[in-house]
Amino acid sequence: MKRKLSDDNKKKQVSGKIEKMFQICRKLPGIFYVLDDQFQPLIWNKNMETIYDYTPEEAQKVQLKDIFKGQDRTIVEDAIRETFRAGEGSIEATVEIKNGRRIPFFLTASRFVIDDKQYLIGIGIDISRFKEDQESLIESESLYRAFAERITEGVALICKGEIVFANNKFASILGFIDATEIIGKNSMIFISKDFETYFKEFFDFIEEGIYKERFFHARWLKKNDQEIWVEGKGNLFQWKGTPTVLLTARDITDTKMKEISMQEETAYLRRENVTLRSSIKDRYRFGDIIGKSVAIQEVYERSLNAAATNASVIIYGESGTGKELVAKAIHRISNRSQSNFVAVNCAAIPETLVESEFFGYKKGAFTGANTDKEGYLDKANDGTLFLDEVGELGMNLQAKLLRAIEGGGYLPVGSNIVKHSDFRIIAATNKNLIEYTKKGLMREDFFYRIHIIPINLPPLRKRKDDIPLLVEHFIRLSSPGNKIVSVPGNVLEALQEYDWPGNVRELHNVIQRYLMVNKIEFLAPLKKPPMEMKNDNQPLFDEAPEGTVKSPIIKELSDYKEDSEKAAILEALNQNRWNRGKTAELLNISRKTLHRKMQRFGLL
Repeated sequence: MKRKLSDDNKKKQVSGKIEKMFQICRKLPGIFYVLDDQFQPLIWNKNMETIYDYTPEEAQKVQLKDIFKGQDRTIVEDAIRETFRAGEGSIEATVEIKNGRRIPFFLTASRFVIDDKQYLIGIGIDISRFKEDQESLIESESLYRAFAERITEGVALICKGEIVFANNKFASILGFIDATEIIGKNSMIFISKDFETYFKEFFDFIEEGIYKERFFHARWLKKNDQEIWVEGKGNLFQWKGTPTVLLTARDITDTKMKEISMQEETAYLRRENVTLRSSIKDRYRFGDIIGKSVAIQEVYERSLNAAATNASVIIYGESGTGKELVAKAIHRISNRSQSNFVAVNCAAIPETLVESEFFGYKKGAFTGANTDKEGYLDKANDGTLFLDEVGELGMNLQAKLLRAIEGGGYLPVGSNIVKHSDFRIIAATNKNLIEYTKKGLMREDFFYRIHIIPINLPPLRKRKDDIPLLVEHFIRLSSPGNKIVSVPGNVLEALQEYDWPGNVRELHNVIQRYLMVNKIEFLAPLKKPPMEMKNDNQPLFDEAPEGTVKSPIIKELSDYKEDSEKAAILEALNQNRWNRGKTAELLNISRKTLHRKMQRFGLL
């Protein structure tokens, strides 16, 4: 009797606890429920009555078979058993309410124990809206895929360099039959080596939101490594919540080959026209370059070929050999001749001003920036940018120039708007740029971008056959009016004996001084001493039949100080093989001061 009373008390206590939980659960949001180990609902909240349209009295009689039907009921019962065993669980199932409507729910539950008896407490979430959105998304994706397969351009999605979607047209451009063959592949394996750097930045800039849209025109690689020309554009796109590049592309190889063929034919006709128009008198010159030697004729041929293309040119040669004259000659007979030739001495620009000089700046970018200023790249648009002493460029500027060369544009100082310039690079140096690259003084990608057509300009000591032509040319340039001065044989012989460490520039200076003071002066020792006069009365030059120059030009006394300074600078340059850094150190002046004085005295 006592045992039965005790059991009744326990049941009352359990019932009281359940009733207390019931009152709490009825106030909770969502579908809240408690099941006993017989799968019988014991507790539910008011939302359950509302959703299922049950009265409180009807809800007390509800069983699982009333809520779940058919296969869903089997799935739910198996899930309940597993949750009692494992302690927690979740499942998706469809609930059928009184009016026959079926609602998808996500159900989750946990096991708990009261007085040694197990129960499940759980919550249900109506996911019908989510399911509708999911089905809509699937339909939209199917529609987009169908659309992508029917357009004539190749379409692909590139996420972090990987191809995550492509239509069959895109695959066919790359030589594949089906798009599934390229899904998951790294997009860079299909980019020509010359454009790898460009496309790495292309993808990064779009994914980072720097560009919303960007066009490209480049060489790609097909499945069999065959190079093709492709053009298209990239747009910023969201793929599964990740910034992605939506790429559209079309194969323009046939059109590009015809364009290149026409350019080559035009260049050939231009060269033929230049040749036909050259008079007999000018057959030993190319622009302002004078010479008939085999070495210089090779320079003419290479320069003509370079002028027929838009490829970058690098001119190697010692200081004073005329590298800028070659660059100007190439520009004048190229298809860019109607636009600017912008010459830049890379060694003469202070490091703090390099970026503003090359890229320009916006008003207010720094103290003293009172107006917008164009940079070298702006001025060289559609023309030629000549980079003299290109080895002096810093690594940071090399990277920014490389981006501009490859079409990525550049930012003026103080601006966040990217500008573009269509310019051709002709660079010049007296350094070994391959060694510079090995030593880390020049970026390898920048070196290969400017080192497409190399031209080696020989020093004057290796083309002494050209000295008589050069002497005649410089005398004509320096003689006033129509007066013509000729050089006697012994003087010409002395000129040919000299090794000319300052090259053509030094020869020009010697001839100018000869015309002024009637005397040949060399700043480096000769192998043989020069013969200045046959006797005390014979001048160093012969008189022309008409209009003679019989005496040197006497200048004001103050001018001789400048001549002495110029002679000292010229001697120091010759001693150091025209290395400006060593020359400035020898003269105990700054490199900038040396550059200014060389410019003043016509030594550049």
